[in-house]
Amino acid sequence: METRWATVDGVTLELPTDSTVCELRDALYKLDDAALVAVTGDLVSVVHDEDRPLSELVAGCAETYYFLRPNELERNELVAALDLESTLSESDDGAGAETTFQRPGIDH
Repeated sequence: METRWATVDGVTLELPTDSTVCELRDALYKLDDAALVAVTGDLVSVVHDEDRPLSELVAGCAETYYFLRPNELERNELVAALDLESTLSESDDGAGAETTFQRPGIDH
């Protein structure tokens, strides 16, 4: 199994490339209501399909991941700048495997 390095909630870890959100959440002892937000250069992805390998998603290319709970949406500057409340609620509406959008504060 191939692995790569990424930062998850401020800690640099070696992650299997085909891991899922559920597997990461379990391995890192995160609570079940924590959503995975991935930051890849100028893109941000919120993963809705927690059983699909990250390698099949834009989120699989991320250098940085955050597990966010509904009451922690402003815990750092990047996360506070995102409009995540509506994106996180989309996961209940069958929005697809992930929602990807431009990272705020980056000029294109």
